[in-house]
Amino acid sequence: AVKELARLGKRIDDHYKKPMDIEWAMEKDQVFIVQARPVTTLNKGGKAEEKVEKEGEEESTAKIIIKGETASRGVYSGRVRLIKDASELNKIQKGDILVTMMTTPDMVPAMQKAGAIVTDEGGMTCHAAIVSREMGIPCIVGTEHATEILKDGQEITVNATHGIVYEGKVEIKVEEKPISSGEHGETIITATDIKVIMDLPDVAARAAQTGADGVGLVRLEIMIANAGIHPAEYIRQDKDEDYKNMLKEGIGKIAKAFLHKPVWVRCSDIRTDEYRNLQGGDKEPKETDPMIGWHAIRRLLDEPRILKAEFQAIKELHDEGLSNVGIMLPFVIRVDEVKAAKKIMREMGLEPCKDIDFGVMIETPAACWIIEDLCREGISFVSFGTNDLTQLTLGIDRNNQRISKLFDEMHPAVLGELAKVIKVCRRHGVKTSICGQAGSRPEMADFLVHQGVDSISANVDAVDEIRMVVARTEKKLLLEKER
Repeated sequence: AVKELARLGKRIDDHYKKPMDIEWAMEKDQVFIVQARPVTTLNKGGKAEEKVEKEGEEESTAKIIIKGETASRGVYSGRVRLIKDASELNKIQKGDILVTMMTTPDMVPAMQKAGAIVTDEGGMTCHAAIVSREMGIPCIVGTEHATEILKDGQEITVNATHGIVYEGKVEIKVEEKPISSGEHGETIITATDIKVIMDLPDVAARAAQTGADGVGLVRLEIMIANAGIHPAEYIRQDKDEDYKNMLKEGIGKIAKAFLHKPVWVRCSDIRTDEYRNLQGGDKEPKETDPMIGWHAIRRLLDEPRILKAEFQAIKELHDEGLSNVGIMLPFVIRVDEVKAAKKIMREMGLEPCKDIDFGVMIETPAACWIIEDLCREGISFVSFGTNDLTQLTLGIDRNNQRISKLFDEMHPAVLGELAKVIKVCRRHGVKTSICGQAGSRPEMADFLVHQGVDSISANVDAVDEIRMVVARTEKKLLLEKER
């Protein structure tokens, strides 16, 4: 056993080419590597060093200003930039801490400059949480009073890992994230594909380095926000070609980063209250409840030129050799919506399910109940959007921090819907996936693998953990079958 431990240690050291802190366990003379991570207590001379005093107050004595919910882990110190409405977004400079009531998709360009984000409202599935995780910047949501307590220009430290905001610059020790490995340091391979959620073309290369098996969700809305023009405005100005080219460029970057791996693009899902600061956004109708209003496939079929431009962008990428791009329809509630979209796609020169992977998002209870009919109509895959599915199944506003404790994707009603859809799809040979925030929860990954899901899409920072969870679950299932 000692020789085996030495052999594994040397193999890990040779692989990472740096001193490693290795944790191991042994059972019945078999050695298991639990985790391996870089040694961070060595100086350049290779000797252990004493704790170094740094500029800034120690965390133990620092004053806590406000607390909230961890949306994206990390620590950052900087100056507050208080944003009370979109007209103030130009105040944000590189490295500022963006503090606002709630972020919206049209704020993404400013968010990309920020070193950290703090909001009054929102939960784990709100816009700020989703985008900050993908960008890899610290974010705290649901503080309730951040915009009242924090002052413009004030220096603060955001410890998003623990959901705490400190006054001034505070030195916080950040532990290195463990590097995942198999039981013997080998690369983990799972039968279930592990994909990523990817919206930002400029960080696609970083996401690809996770070794993910593809992209389970590309949302077009962030590309649209960065371009600054509402999709409907492109059409009003007869600039359909500009809209198509903008999407083609962004999707193309992601498709190239994940070459020969599937990249599933969701058609635009533009809610009428979220993009008013884009050019033409002021022409959007006022709705009493935009979350369940005129958006997604229902709007795209009412404004087919938008849908045609999105289809055309993907058609041209296929013509240029990027045939790994598939497409899915959001917020489906009727088979007729799928039929109408397929008709438009054929007009663009693409035969759904033959020339291109063609799927639907399962985001509504209605889609769960008509899944048999959707499969019979002809689809390549379905992808669970658990943020909306949970919201609509439980009657919970996913952006309301006051009831965020009730928002639970593991609720029996939601799990029952997922299980039902997977069972029907397996019978019809339709692939199943998940692209909602719940895909990054280990307990959900475990449940889905037991149900037989084909792939799980996680946030970039959760890919390693989910891969480990899936590998363990698959191993347990295999052992159960052998008994």
